[in-house]
Amino acid sequence: MNKKIEIKYVYLNEDFKLVDANREFFVYFEKPGHDVISLEDFTEPSCLKSLKKFIANRHKSTGCKIFKFKKNCTHTRENIVSVFDSSFNGVKSICLKLIDLQDGIDFFNDYHSEETELLAALSLTDDCVFSYTQSTNQFRIVQFYRNRRILLYQQDIDDWREYIIQNGLVPENQIDNIHILIEKIKSCPLKIDEIFESAIRSSTAKILERLNFIGTRFVYDGEIRIVGKIMTLKDAEKVKNSKAVLEELQIDPLTKVYNKKTITAYAKKALSERTTKSIALIIMDLDHFKPVNDAYGHLAGDRVLEKTGEILQEIVGARGIVGRYGGDEFLILFGDAEDELVLRGFLRSILIKIRNNFQGQFDDINITTSIGCAVFPKNGTDYNELFRKADFCLYRAKDKGRNRYVFFRDDLHGEIYKNAVAATEGLKYDDREIKELKYMSEFMTEVAKSPFAAIQNILNHMLITYNLDNITIYYGENMNSIYYCGKKLLDDDCASYVKSKDFSSLLNGKQYFRIDFPDNIPSEFKDFKNEMSLRKVKSTVQCIFGTPDLITGLVTFNRTREASLWAEYEVNCSAMFASTVNLLPESTKVDFALYSKLKQ
Repeated sequence: MNKKIEIKYVYLNEDFKLVDANREFFVYFEKPGHDVISLEDFTEPSCLKSLKKFIANRHKSTGCKIFKFKKNCTHTRENIVSVFDSSFNGVKSICLKLIDLQDGIDFFNDYHSEETELLAALSLTDDCVFSYTQSTNQFRIVQFYRNRRILLYQQDIDDWREYIIQNGLVPENQIDNIHILIEKIKSCPLKIDEIFESAIRSSTAKILERLNFIGTRFVYDGEIRIVGKIMTLKDAEKVKNSKAVLEELQIDPLTKVYNKKTITAYAKKALSERTTKSIALIIMDLDHFKPVNDAYGHLAGDRVLEKTGEILQEIVGARGIVGRYGGDEFLILFGDAEDELVLRGFLRSILIKIRNNFQGQFDDINITTSIGCAVFPKNGTDYNELFRKADFCLYRAKDKGRNRYVFFRDDLHGEIYKNAVAATEGLKYDDREIKELKYMSEFMTEVAKSPFAAIQNILNHMLITYNLDNITIYYGENMNSIYYCGKKLLDDDCASYVKSKDFSSLLNGKQYFRIDFPDNIPSEFKDFKNEMSLRKVKSTVQCIFGTPDLITGLVTFNRTREASLWAEYEVNCSAMFASTVNLLPESTKVDFALYSKLKQ
């Protein structure tokens, strides 16, 4: 919770002299103990008489009233006051309980936001919602009716149980069920799905309903809560399966962080409520995760994801909220973003913890993480804009060599980002891999109708989206360059090196290969290394036409910058492009070669 209520207790004798007070009392009134001797030392004079009367009549009323108190020498603050008999060190005394009125309002607004507004954002407030806070044992039920919000219950959950049983709101044959429900709520499991018969909504034993309590654990600012919805059994049957409601608001079962829908709704809501205070939107995914699944199986991959969720929850703690966005991608909202050094330290701790935890666990596979970050309000005030910029920075982190974080900076990324947005304008964001596969699917359909335009369109798209510097197609007996997009490479008129032993070894019987760091190519591939050096290529994916034994053409996807790694889907889509072109009739390939030469 963003704000805590500081409850002040002060103990007085019958003469209204101070006996003792708690720490919050002295902090609030900004006075050391010896400066406060009696009630009048901290009460606004105009309220002193009425406050004494309220104390004197404490046995006739159990309510509370608002009085003004002297906050310091120049200010007064209104407080909600309740009074009851007590004792201090065995001496009979009068205890005043004071709550700052504005703090109470702020607390209520925060409390309302954290549970009911989150549920409202997820369309779960058609009827009743309930919440339970483990640290305070407080239980609440709020009903929504014709746009009105009605607080039905707010009390200690054990007192609530006793109240509804004593008042006959639960029939005799349902008492065991209410005990089961309450003990389950108090244990704060990941999910609640319980049914019992009661009259708790109508407050009259004559109107019994079969109610379905459906909820999930919710953690915010270190507080563990259960939040959920109360449905009549008839309503529950309408959705056929109450688990469908749980899916609206729940923890991802594998990683134990929030699922995509919950983290997205929370992020949108949190950012829309901000005015000036900084908050970081962070997207991260695991480097080299797919090879773990491929080589060790999905159970090993699941263990990696489960441990990653545990690490992120440990590091994020009460400073933010973390969710699994999809696959090996996580979304984090970090609230302590005012100080860039603090934010950098936070991101660095994620990098180090992930790297160290998985180091040496898989032969030849180093699990690390890449992170993109955009900060509200510096980089934008809208969730979609911040998400796109953080996602863009994640691309840059991959491109720079992985195992690093990248902040969005207008001076470094502004122009490139605008170009990327312009190139994909009108496209709805989806997981990147799925989106690129969709492009490939469309390309495969279009290439049969209009091969020249389809090939040019997809290559231009890949050039921009994959952040490449050059794509070149070589074709024919001499492997002459017939088409390129991006910048022209030096000495790229032909690719005769495809006939060398180096190329055959790198191909290793496959249709394609990738080289992330040509400078680190083993010495036995020196001829291929020299060819890439002449072209100033630092990173490349090379895909053949024909077969490894009879190569008829080649397409190269090139980057000319240092430390430039490839995402798995980029390599896969490059290979898919080559495979699709390879299936075209030979006459079409020849026509494309002639057409391309004429266009150049």
